[in-house]
Formats: sequence, structure tokens, C-alpha cells
Amino acid sequence: MKISINWLRDILPTNVEAIEIADRLSVSGLEVEHIDEWQSLAGGLKGFIVGEVLTCEQHPNADRLRLTTVNIGAAEPLHIVCGAPNVAAGQKVIVATVGTEINMTGKEPFVITKSKIRGEASEGMICAEDEMGMGSNHDGILVLSNDVQVGTAAADYFGIEVDTVIEIGLTANRGDAASHLGVARDLAGLLGLSIPQKNIPQIGNTTEKLDIQIADSALCERYYGIKIDGVQIAPSPQWLQNRLRAIDIEPKNNVVDATNYILHSVGQPVHAFDADKIAGNVSVRKAVAGEKIVLLDGNEKELNADDIVIADAANILAIAGVMGGKNSAVSENTTNLFLEIAHFHPGMVRKTAKRHVINTDASFRFERGIDKDNIDLYGRALAELIVQIASGNIVAHQDVYPAPFVPQTISLSIAAMNAFSGIEIPQNEAASILKNLGFGISEHADSISVTVPSWRNDISELVDLYEEVMRIYGFDKIPMSGKMQVSLGNFEGMRKRKIENKLRAYLVSQGVFEASTNSLTTSVWWEGDENLVQLSNPLSSDMGVMRKSIVPGLLQSVAFNKNRQADKVALFEIGRTYEKTEQSFKETPVLTMVFWGKNTVESWESQQRGVDFFDIKRLLKGALGVIDSALNVEDIEISLVKPNWLKKADLSGTVFSVEIPLKKLLKSGKKTLKYMAPPKYPTMRRDLSLVVDATVTFGELQKIVKAQKINFLTETRVFSVFEGKPLDEGKKAIALSFHLNKADASLTDKDADAVMQKLMTAFEQSGAVIRR
Repeated sequence: MKISINWLRDILPTNVEAIEIADRLSVSGLEVEHIDEWQSLAGGLKGFIVGEVLTCEQHPNADRLRLTTVNIGAAEPLHIVCGAPNVAAGQKVIVATVGTEINMTGKEPFVITKSKIRGEASEGMICAEDEMGMGSNHDGILVLSNDVQVGTAAADYFGIEVDTVIEIGLTANRGDAASHLGVARDLAGLLGLSIPQKNIPQIGNTTEKLDIQIADSALCERYYGIKIDGVQIAPSPQWLQNRLRAIDIEPKNNVVDATNYILHSVGQPVHAFDADKIAGNVSVRKAVAGEKIVLLDGNEKELNADDIVIADAANILAIAGVMGGKNSAVSENTTNLFLEIAHFHPGMVRKTAKRHVINTDASFRFERGIDKDNIDLYGRALAELIVQIASGNIVAHQDVYPAPFVPQTISLSIAAMNAFSGIEIPQNEAASILKNLGFGISEHADSISVTVPSWRNDISELVDLYEEVMRIYGFDKIPMSGKMQVSLGNFEGMRKRKIENKLRAYLVSQGVFEASTNSLTTSVWWEGDENLVQLSNPLSSDMGVMRKSIVPGLLQSVAFNKNRQADKVALFEIGRTYEKTEQSFKETPVLTMVFWGKNTVESWESQQRGVDFFDIKRLLKGALGVIDSALNVEDIEISLVKPNWLKKADLSGTVFSVEIPLKKLLKSGKKTLKYMAPPKYPTMRRDLSLVVDATVTFGELQKIVKAQKINFLTETRVFSVFEGKPLDEGKKAIALSFHLNKADASLTDKDADAVMQKLMTAFEQSGAVIRR
């Protein structure tokens, strides 16, 4: 939020330098993020001075140049070579002195230096209008009236305004500071000053009546309407244009500029309608689902039943608190105005702004809460300004205020506050601080009765008042004891973090990249699922639920990379998933991985192939070993991503996914390293071919092998799988190799035959057929 120091001084007269204002505001809670200088004319005419041409003679070496001497109020006149056809002795002119930067539209800037032009010295430049950046005329130098004082700075002569603009990072709870008046209140407290009250007269008897209707006071707690006839739309006066331009608002016309001025001056959003475009009475109501409005920005919006609207007998005029409609907007032909100064429900305005993806200065302030009790004051100030700069007469006004504001009074004990703060703050100083901030004060022997003003929506408890006094008094004044007390927490989580980091390092080393996706997503991934964790106030429909799985977010990342010519994407994320339970909610930390695309590079030696189940299993086995996990790779499910999810992510092909709860994954296996000498005796291999159901996996066969507890069986491998004729349908042949080795003796054929007979018996008992 940008604040003009000149504007701030209009509200709170002070000579304190801008840098000190910024420092004081920052330490009190309104953090100043940037400080910039602003001029109503770029460059501020620095280095340009009013001078008088004393002599003007023909240049001896150039027909179109003149030699002049110019008095600018210095000890000696300047010698300047000038090429303007209209230069003459006795003229008052603008001189750009040595060191001045010249910025001309469409040309590169340059700096005035002492130089020689055709052999004659020149110590400046007599300027034309375009050379000062004030226009485009270059027919000749700008000649001033004779009564101008020589030596006057051009910036002073032309009334160039120079301002300092600070940018404040406003926190969500300080809606009261979203204006120059709000910042001025804090500054008044910091400087020990009071803001002068301006007398804005009441509106007298009017010739017409308004009939404003509010359907539900919960939607709109106050609505003040004012009708002004006979206005003349024109450019705003220069002072108003300067104020708006300083905070990056481009002036439009006197009426629109007046509404922007009031909004940024006191923080009250206001809106001006063309009264002749309003049919019948104005009403505040909820929209009917499906109603449409074309807004001031030209976009058409279809409204929701929870949107608040301003309407007349025929049309919707505005989305309340967000933006006005184009059909009732002020134009250059407008002569009669209807002004709206209102208080709309903050939560509903926020939801409407988010729902329609519209962020305006008005919605920003309504969302944070405004000062509803002074709406009539701000309305009169707006009307007075418009009448002043756009003429017109106030012909009607109506203030609908069903439930007037009732201020809260809090008793502040000085002793309790000092015990809380750790410093002795005198009662009279605390009272002065609160009074300068705008609070109502009634002092007692050892306490203060504090009345909270209507604009301080963030003050509700006693500790809020402690903070107000302490931040203005100065947190830096609270002494340090010289000791630091620290409560050391349980560091149990550090072990898990180290294991997670070890897991991350391994996966990255294997070419699997870590991703970080949003835990907020759309419910379309889990249509009809009643266990989703719904957000009560989502930022948008695409972020309406907490994710039940990390896979959808990773799929979108895969699609993003695929669309940028990636032919292989392997991603993992360590995060949380969320699910609703019967009594509460459940958060589950998980490791999620997705794999898509090729697993080998293109080469003349071999064909490329896609990533498959065994690649992922090999990766998982390595990961489990690295982190010494008690989890077995056979217990991890490697899944094919569902086709409907692939379609939603705009992906094609095969995508594998793995989801492992961290609780299971990080459980230590407490494995110890065992060292074995290499075998002294040769290994014997025996092969066996089985016919089994097509659904039988190698893992199931391996369990049968392990159940036989053959000590000298060192390894079992699959070396062939076949399906088709002459095998029956639903069957497959799988060929296994068994590697046998004894550590203390050579194997005999008798030993190997006994092992194979034991295995064949076990396989046959499980339903397999031995191919002989």
C-alpha cells in the first residue's frame, strides 16, 4: 500500500523528515518496505533556472547560431551558444545549467556540459518547451513574462510538486491503516500529536427523497446514498491529480478521482453511479443464481446466489464491495450522480472477490473491515469535494443504518499492563498514546477506561490494548535481563529427518527428482468421495479440498514436463495426505513416486524401452537398504495409474505410482552387516520349468522356495517366461534357475538331486506342473 508523505502532512501537519516517519512506522508495526521520490514532472526540473538574456550577438562561425550572455543570479553571467530563432536580449528564459540531464521524448537523454560550439564557449542551454519535458513544441525557446525573478528554480516557477512515497506491507489485521488517515493516526501516536478535526457541514434540506432498500441487514449494515444534480465532468484540478499519481493511480475525471481520493484518504470505499441510468429505487440484495452483469472492466460475470448486489427495478448496478457495472458508470455525458457510501459484510465480499477472481482497492478494504460509524462523515466529505470541483447541487440523501455501532469499553489496569510488558509505563503516557491513536479515554486512580473506536476492528481484548501502548511507547525500550531462557524440545524428530534426507539423496542419485506440489486441489480427482476434507473458504474452486493422495499433483507435474519435450519423468514427494474420519480428520505423511516414459537412452546398441515394474522394484529395494527399513519390497504396491486420472492430467501411455506411509517406511530393521568369505568350492546350477496359472507371480514361487529352508541354495532366478500354444489358455511356462553352493565342501549330484526333488514336490503341491 502506497502512502504519500505530502498527503499524510495534509492530514497531520508535521515537519518530521520522511525517512524518520518511515523508521517510526516500521518499528511500531506498519513496516515500510520501499521509499521513493516522486515528481509531478519526471526529473522535477532539477538544474533548470530562470535567467535573463543580457546580450545576443551573431555567432562569427555559424549563420544560425547566436552568442548570448545570460544572468541566472550567479556572480558572473553564463556564455551560452543558442540556435533558437526567437532568442533576443532582455528576455526571461529557462536555462539548463551544467550537469542538468535533458530528457526529450523519443530521444536519448544527455547531460549539459561545458563545451565549445563552432569555436565558441557554451556553459549551458536556453531551453525550449520539449527540452524541459513539458511538451512537444520545439519551434523556439520558451520566453517567460518579465516579472519573473532571475535565479528562481524552474520547479518553483512551474509549481512542480516533489513528494516522497512510502510503501507499507500491511498485515491482514490492520484494515484501519489501509488509508492515509489510518497511517496518520499511528504517526500521531508516535509523535505525540493530535489530528486536527475538519468541519464538514451537515447536508441541509433537500428537494428530493430517496428510497433505499436493504433486503437483509446482515448483508449491509449501513448504506448512505447521496444524489447530486448538475455536475460537470471535466479533468480534476492539478493538486488532486498529483495526489493520485503519487500513489500510482491515473486520474480519469473529477468525479471518479474524487471517489478514489476519499477511498485512499480515509479508507472508505465509495462508488458513483450515473443517476439517470438508474431505474427506480436502489436496493441491496443477494443475487439470483445465473444473473449476469458486465463490469467496469468490460468482463461479464455470472453471479452466485451468495453474491451481494446493488440493483434497481430493472438491472444489477454493481457487485457490492467489489466493482460497479458498466451500464450505470459515470461517463463524460453524466450530469446527475448517485453516490454510494456503505458497509458490506466482509466475509461475503471476500468470497465474492475470490469466486470471480477480482481484486480491487474496495474489496481489499471491505474484506479487512471498515469504519461503519463514520460513513455519513465520509459521505459528506465526498459530496462536498464533488460540488467543489465538479459543481452541482445536493438534491437528496438517505442514511439507512438499522443497528448503530455500540462502542466497547475496556478497563485497562496500569499495574497489570506493566507486569505484562516488563517495563514501567506511566499512566499519563499510556493515556496520551491511546488518545492520540483515537481511543476514548477516561482516567481513574490506577486504571483507564478505554473506549474502542469504530475503525479499530482488531481490538477486542485487554491484551490488544497492551500491544497498542507498547508498540507506540517502543518495544526497544523494554530492557533485556541479560539472560536467555530456552525450553529445549524433544529431538526425536531429528532421527526421522536424517533418514528422510538420506532417502532423498538416494532417490535423486538414481534420477528421481523431488517435487513439491500444492496440498490444496480440486475434488474432481475423487468425485463422489464423502471423506474429502473440504475447505470452508477456498481461494478458488481448483483449491477447494485437501489432497487425499499426492499422485494427482505429481501427474500434473509429469504432464508439464512431457509438454516440454521430456521423454522420461520420475518424481517423488514426501508430504501429507488428508482424509475425513468419523470423528475428526487424519493426516498421513507419505512417500509418493510416479514414473513415466523411457528408462534407457536412445542408442545404436539397443532399443529404447519404457520404465517397467522391475525397474521400480529394483529402485525400491535399493532405497530400503539405504535407510535400513524393516519394510520388505514385496510388501510395497506398485500400481498403474487409473485411466481416468491420466485423462484428467492430459497424459497418455503408462504411468506407475507408489505410495508408502512414512511410518512403515522409516521403521528401522536394525540390520547388521555380515562379512562372508568368497566361496571356496564351485557353484552348481540346476534348471526347472513349471506350468502355472498366468496370474501366479515370481514372488509367490519364491515364497515356496524359501519355505523349504535349503541352506545351500544361494539364489533363484527367472530366465524365461512363455505364454501361448501348446499351453492351455490362462497358463504360462516359467523357467527357474537354482544356484547351489556349500561353504565347507563340494556339492555332489546326489546333493543337487535331493534339493531338486524337494522343490518339485513343493511346487506340485501348490498346483504347478513340472515340464519334463
